Amino acid sequence: MFHVIAVRLALDVAAGIACLFAVDFITGVLHWAEDTWTALGRSKLLDRYVVRDNIEHHRKPGGIRSGTYWETNRVCIALAFAIAGVLVLFGVHAWEAYLIVALASQSNQVHKWAHCANPPRAIGRLQRLGILQSSAHHAEHHKRPYAARYCTTTNFLNPVLDAVRFWRGLEWLIERFGVRVQRATPARQGY
Repeated sequence: MFHVIAVRLALDVAAGIACLFAVDFITGVLHWAEDTWTALGRSKLLDRYVVRDNIEHHRKPGGIRSGTYWETNRVCIALAFAIAGVLVLFGVHAWEAYLIVALASQSNQVHKWAHCANPPRAIGRLQRLGILQSSAHHAEHHKRPYAARYCTTTNFLNPVLDAVRFWRGLEWLIERFGVRVQRATPARQGY
């Protein structure tokens, strides 16, 4: 009986870690897409809630520390509620799906902590372990040409994805379908 409980616990912990990596990857893809394609004037809704904040963040990376919890996380929380609603509507019962949504709702908060020299003590410990992204790790994303380290949750996926040139490969694949890839972030410097 104890053996079965231990195995089940180990599997649940492994699933939780997999959920954290899934969030890191999903938010990394969204971050890459945001940095690659979003630009002012294409959508009033995106301009208001995504594009302007992204532009300002790349111009002044430390500015993210000045926002309140709600200002930092409102878009991710709203998206998480919408996705959770869809999961409920479709009768999804897998706790892993809801954990992914819950963790993703806090992805901007984790990103904010990666810009803090002195994060809360527990967060600092998690950053030192690489479980949450550290300031040193994330700082690489803010170096020109802003084309690496898109995942902002952990320190684990970026080195792998950057080493295998995942983002450039994804861009190459998209271009094969006739979509022109033009990194938006460097063009924003004059905003």
